[in-house]
Amino acid sequence: MFTKIIFTILVVTVVWFAFRTFTRMADQREKRAKMDANRANPASDGVEDMVKCSLCGSYVTRGAQSCGKEGCPFRG
Repeated sequence: MFTKIIFTILVVTVVWFAFRTFTRMADQREKRAKMDANRANPASDGVEDMVKCSLCGSYVTRGAQSCGKEGCPFRG
C-alpha cells in the first residue's frame, strides 16, 4: 500500500514538472517569435524613414501631405 502512494506521488510530480517545462518552452518560443517579428518590421516600434522633398529639401515621412508649394511631389 505504501509503495502505491509513493508511486502515485512520483508520477504526479513528474507530470507536473513536465507540464511546467513544456509551458516554459512554449512561452520562450512565443517571445522569440515576437522578437523576430519586431526585427523584421522596424516600423512596428513607431520609427519611420524620412524622405527628402525634391522641391524644398525638407525631410518628411512617406505619404506626407503637400506643403502647398506648386510642384510639391507629395499628395495634398
